[in-house]
Amino acid sequence: MQALGVLVVDRHPVVRYALSSLLDTRVAWTAEAATSDEAWNAVTTSCPGVVVLELELDGATSGADLCQRVKAMEDAPRVVVFTGDTSPGAVVSAISAGADSFLHKSVGSSELVDAVVRTYNGQRMWILGKNEREHVDVRSVMPDGLPAITRREEQVLSLVLRRYTNEEIASELSLASQTIKNQVSSALRKLGVSGRRELFRKYSSPTGVTTGARG
Repeated sequence: MQALGVLVVDRHPVVRYALSSLLDTRVAWTAEAATSDEAWNAVTTSCPGVVVLELELDGATSGADLCQRVKAMEDAPRVVVFTGDTSPGAVVSAISAGADSFLHKSVGSSELVDAVVRTYNGQRMWILGKNEREHVDVRSVMPDGLPAITRREEQVLSLVLRRYTNEEIASELSLASQTIKNQVSSALRKLGVSGRRELFRKYSSPTGVTTGARG
């Protein structure tokens, strides 16, 4: 197997330096990029095995757009989204862009390195942080041409993305189970996926998905 090289993409120099220094202990080489334009040039010239990137980037494109562009390449590198934003909108953006793994910036150093290596070896990691109740407008990441998601469906989807069952969502929102079932089906259909399995299929770590405490 080719020696693992990692490209770290983040607009903050301290974050780039910290990640590069940390990853240097386990990979063959690291490189850094501050903007989406720099990152794209580095990907095409250096051919890293893994790109670790933040969703919020300076430059012509966002981190999600850069991810989608990278994953469209022939023999594309793995992409690990490493972000402080674990809102439903961020998660859906990363999934839609084809990210291989999704990590919150609260993960420990050893956990991060392990996730990068595992992702390079073909495993998928999805590790969210503690702030899972944050409310965001997931309608901003809806695919073009699909019906608008309702505010209630947005609320339901935010819990689906935390792996709540229909019964748990019904209890959380004080609604009938059948109502929740209908709204979950509608929200997933509007996101362009056939069901929960398709939504989460690519984001399962070997020990299960870590989402942080619910309470």
